[in-house]
Amino acid sequence: MMFYLAVALAVFATACKKEKVDPTKPSITWESNANFGQVELTDALDAVVLVNAPGKIQDVKLVLNLGVNNNLVNQYIRLEPNKSKGGSNPVLDLVEDESSANLLGGLGMRVGKSLVGQEQLRLDLKKILERILQGQPVDNNTTFTIEIRATDQASGNVAKTAKFHFTAAPDISWEKNSSFGEVVLDPAAKIDCKVKVLAPGKIANLTVKLEDGADPIVTTFIKNRTTDGITTMDLVNDPKVSEGLKNYFPAPAAITGKDQAVLDFGFMYDWSYDMGASLNTFTVTAEDQNGKETVVQVKFRKN
Repeated sequence: MMFYLAVALAVFATACKKEKVDPTKPSITWESNANFGQVELTDALDAVVLVNAPGKIQDVKLVLNLGVNNNLVNQYIRLEPNKSKGGSNPVLDLVEDESSANLLGGLGMRVGKSLVGQEQLRLDLKKILERILQGQPVDNNTTFTIEIRATDQASGNVAKTAKFHFTAAPDISWEKNSSFGEVVLDPAAKIDCKVKVLAPGKIANLTVKLEDGADPIVTTFIKNRTTDGITTMDLVNDPKVSEGLKNYFPAPAAITGKDQAVLDFGFMYDWSYDMGASLNTFTVTAEDQNGKETVVQVKFRKN
């Protein structure tokens, strides 16, 4: 028994022993992600890495793998061999390539010939990705990588690869009213009012707010179906909402952490018989577990 314990302790000590770092050699650090594990691309992501070179920086290159978007990088590369061709990964030379230097310089990073001889370089990888992918559609469940290669003036070198994953923000759709235009509450021309929420990143919060100016009858009905008597229905945290609209909205357990939910606004036709002329606007806000948010408005008019 003691022998096995001694062996276990020895293995544990070996596993916990930190790798020695030579302070004279170049290094690449990521304060918020020390192990360079894969991270989700979100607004809150801190993707600042530091290239440290006590022996002075000689050159720094970024090798990007953006999959089908690799060709987007070519516009920021002047040196022909570094461009993406036939599926190869593009290379941004931050010292020798003026176009690459201009890209990062425009994002507030010190690059170009003046980088040579410096001891540190600050790179915001998220800013680089955002600029390159700006205005481009990105498929859900896409992975990108940026390999950072640095060499110092003593020929010491270091390389680290940052991995990024992209999950699409929630999508809110209305099959029978894809443009989300105003719906006139005419029972003789009734349409299906099911609004579908799809959240690849799993639903964290889902609210439906009745905006000011709605019919007093609708306002009262909504307030009576929220715990605090307010016009914002919290479908995740307020069970009274689904209890009061059980035939139309799902219960919290059927929403939280799920990748989809269906909200049926058909109750507006039922209530319309008691309503006066009015425009009733509901703001639907869906937020996923990555903090990504989508907002739409659903509008019903009673003439």
